[in-house]
Parts: sequence; structure tokens; C-alpha cells
Amino acid sequence: MPQRSYSTSRRPSISRVLLVAACATCLELGATGLYAATSLDFATKSTGAALGGFDLSQGHWATVSDATAAAGLAIEQSGAPTAGEGFPLAIYESVPLKNAQISLRLNAVGGKSDQGGGVAMRLSSLQDYYLIQVDAMRDRVLFSRVSNGASEEIVGVDADIASHSWHTLTVRAEDDEFVVSLDGSWVFTAFDKTLSQAGRIALWTKGDSVTRFDRIEIAPLP
Repeated sequence: MPQRSYSTSRRPSISRVLLVAACATCLELGATGLYAATSLDFATKSTGAALGGFDLSQGHWATVSDATAAAGLAIEQSGAPTAGEGFPLAIYESVPLKNAQISLRLNAVGGKSDQGGGVAMRLSSLQDYYLIQVDAMRDRVLFSRVSNGASEEIVGVDADIASHSWHTLTVRAEDDEFVVSLDGSWVFTAFDKTLSQAGRIALWTKGDSVTRFDRIEIAPLP
């Protein structure tokens, strides 16, 4: 199956938007991918619709009603397998970033073999990116590098992660340093210099996990 590439020279392709951007002005400066801080809430009265601004071709993503979500709705990956061999990804089609602080809320609501999810960053293709994830089944927070589709764990730390509960996952990525926090508390600091170029940001799940996401905050670092 041909692999899509998300190069740093690609310009944003944002169609009908089903999200609220607190600061939606983007500043594209060559290939550096700098843009204003953005807060995304999935505030729409329509459920089950496709999400503008995201590439949802990897997985089965949709908006669902959720009274516990910040805007009453969330993005859900249903746990169904992807069309190819990769992991489910909801790729945010914005200007690529290298250094940024990313925060999101997620809730593992189902899954027999996997429960959890996370955020991919510096994504250059469906097979190459950094991954910060929470594993509610194994009570772990992990930082991994995915290269050619194979995931290699760099740091993993035990943490209390309850299913059917919202958790806030935050990563501050600056060059080769990645500071990871869960629910406002520092978990670990990891270092890796392999992926040094700007790339896309994406929501991520694994296996049969049914995971919901809401409120994504992206703040580029100078």
C-alpha cells in the first residue's frame, strides 16, 4: 500500500472545520513551520460527521456525544483495524512543527487487548514519528520512536491511569529533550535526537482500543 508523506514543505489543507480555534492565525515562515498557539475544542452540534482539518484515512474516527467532554463531544477511534498495517492516526493538517508544547485530554473507554492512546509528533510519514502514549491496561506512560512502522520504547514509567476517566497528557518537545506530564504532574524527561525535522501532529491509538479525545492545545516554542 503506498505510503503518504507529510513533508515540511506541504501547505495546510484545512477544509470544513468542526472545531473551535482560540487562535487560528498561522504564520508560515519558510519551512520552519512556526504558527500561533492554538486551542482546539470539538464544539459542534453534529455527531458522526467527518472532521475538517484532520486526515482520518488511518482508522475509524468520528465525533461522538460525550457529556463528560469539554464541549459535550469528542473524537473517538472505534477500535476497528486500519486499512493498512499502521496504527490508527488522526493527523492534524496544520503547519509542521519541531519544537512545541502539546496537551490533550483522552479517555480509554473500551478495548480487550489495548486501552489507551496518545499523541504522535514530528510525523513525516505514517511509519515515522515520535509517540507519547498512556496505557490504561498496563498503567504506563511511554515515549517511543516509530521508524519504518516498528515501535521502539525509549522511556516507560508506571503511572495510575484509570479507564473510563479523562486524563491530560502533556509533552514539551524542544530539540532532543521531551518533558512528559500526566494530569499536571511531571512523569519523566526523555532524550532522543533521531527525528530532528519538523513534522505533523496526530492523535494515536493501538489495537482494539476505543479511545476518546478532546481539547488539544498546541503552543509552538521559539
